[in-house]
Amino acid sequence: MKLYIVRHGIAAAHGTAGIAEDDRPLTKEGIKKTRQAAEGLRAMECFPEAILSSPLPRAIQTAEIVSEVLGKSTPIVLIDALAPGGSRQELYKEIRRRQNSESVMLVGHQPSLGEIAGDIAWGSPDHFVELKKAGACALELAAFNPKPHGNLLWLLPPYILRELK
Repeated sequence: MKLYIVRHGIAAAHGTAGIAEDDRPLTKEGIKKTRQAAEGLRAMECFPEAILSSPLPRAIQTAEIVSEVLGKSTPIVLIDALAPGGSRQELYKEIRRRQNSESVMLVGHQPSLGEIAGDIAWGSPDHFVELKKAGACALELAAFNPKPHGNLLWLLPPYILRELK
């Protein structure tokens, strides 16, 4: 299975008056750049069977933009384990449940997404991957038990994804 990992786009700044930390939405620039990065994912033929997203607004918005741009009516499933501080083990259980899928996409937050990628590719979250906002990586999963394990296929910052469109 291919596992695509996408960090949410540019969101309202931390500490923005009147917006709780967990409620920060994408900015206008974040929406525009996320859409362009999603067009790069489409050009790379990244068509997941499902998008698993953090339940926070900035991640949901990112997942919705990606789903729309990919044009495949990809279902978005909200997964609490992808929220900041979520349980990596619960996420791995969800991935195992989908192990017969050709591909799945995760949308969430740093540092946890980078730790997940490092844990899958190199066996430890200490070897994390730095994902920029609206950046992405892909892994080819070879095993699912006791936790997912595989190889990093590519890691692209958002400016490269935007150029691919």
